[in-house]
Order: sequence, then C-alpha cells, then structure tokens
Amino acid sequence: MMKKGNNHGSQNDDRMVGGQLVRNTILQQIPISEFDALRPFLTFTQLRLADPLQREHSRIQSACFVNSGIASLIVETGDGRSVEVGIAGREEMIGLPLVAGLSAYSQTVIMQVPGNGFTIEGSALQRALNALPELRGILIQRLGIRSLQLAQNAACNRLHNVKQRVARWLLAAHDRMDSDIVRTTHEFLAKLVGTDRPTVSVAMAKLEQRGIRRGRASIHIVQRETLEQEACECYAALQRFNAELGLESAIRRESDRPELTSPLS
Repeated sequence: MMKKGNNHGSQNDDRMVGGQLVRNTILQQIPISEFDALRPFLTFTQLRLADPLQREHSRIQSACFVNSGIASLIVETGDGRSVEVGIAGREEMIGLPLVAGLSAYSQTVIMQVPGNGFTIEGSALQRALNALPELRGILIQRLGIRSLQLAQNAACNRLHNVKQRVARWLLAAHDRMDSDIVRTTHEFLAKLVGTDRPTVSVAMAKLEQRGIRRGRASIHIVQRETLEQEACECYAALQRFNAELGLESAIRRESDRPELTSPLS
C-alpha cells in the first residue's frame, strides 16, 4: 500500500527516468531515496503491439515496470488454443517471479495495447532488492496479489458465461488505461476469454444494450456502472485490490482520455 510522508512517492511526484515521466505505480510508491538508487539501472523502452515481454518457461533475462499500455498473461496449449489468465498495466512489474528466486514464467506475456515501460536487467534487480526494502516489500505484495488474481481468473474462465467474462475484461482494461475507447476485434477478445468469435459476437450484441457502443474494430465504454452490472462477481473481487495497486484514481473523464489500440485493430 502506498506510504504517506515526505520521503515516499505519490501520484503527484514528477519522477523521471531518461526524460520520461514515471506513471508506474510501483515506482511512484517507493521512497524517493530508493527510486534514486534504482534509477541508474532503468532504461526507457517502447512496448509495441504484440511485443512478447516473457515467453512461457523461458528464462527471465530482464524485468519491466509497465508505464503505459496493457499486457496479457496468456496460457497456451499444445493444440494452439489459448486463454488470458491475467492483465497487467501501470501497476505491474513484468518479472515478478524473480522476487521469489524463480527464473522463469509459467505464462507468456505479450503487449495487447501498446505503451512503454522501464526495463532493468534481472540480475541487477535481484542485487538491488537487498538494499531496497520498501521496493522488495511492494513487489512481494504484488506477487501475492497476482497469485490471487490468477486463481480468480481461473475460476471465472471455468464458471462464468462469455458475456460476463467480456464485461469483466473491458472493466479491468478501463481501470488501467486513460481511455474510454478500446480498439480491438471480436477475434482478439475470443482469444482472451477462451472461446470462439461467434460466441463473443453474440455476447457483444447483448452488452451493446448494457453500457458499450461498438464501432469499427472498437468498443466505447459509455455507461461504466451499467457495464459493471453485467460483469460477474469476479470483477468486484479483483477490483478490491485496486487501492493497493495504485489504481484508485484510474477512472478519468472521457475528455481526458486518449484512445486505446490493440494488436488486432
């Protein structure tokens, strides 16, 4: 949880790395002394559409503090099917297993909405954590929250219908981005929620009457409260972590939000 006081970060800090404003909530929450110690090891990186940040079972070479955009944690099967088991935005560091002494991911992580982040060599991060107790504590907390999110998403994918899962995904994306418009396709949504395109199209037609407006390869969230009523209970369960993740103030006025794009728009 964000610490209060003169030595700790806040959403109003103008922290910079390589001339780039820091929006990642982990880097905002740590004390300024720890941020200054970590900054020399951080490299600003553009995260393009469909960029793989980690590959399933591959060794983690570096970590990335996501600064903008959205990444998906995806489980793939041998027959080519896949389903999203987690979503990560500016509240996340891709590479959390390093904090637990692990060297590989059990999921593939790809950028589904382009953005940017700050990368750090995995070995440098592990060495730095010994001297940065607040950062280490936050990352351990994030690792615990991530495990709870994975369990909730697994239950959701098994127990709830496609309309509920699509609504949950749209709301989770909305929490992490500065836009009310998500540019995506039914085919991409089908991959994320683990079903086929026709089934997603039927669900989207129903949701169009309950909080969204569809455009050409885009989804406009026009009535968030109504959309929340269509989501399953899993969204509310996941949203309870927003304060700890620094996402409490994520929802902004529509006029303040640029558009989102996804790899298949």
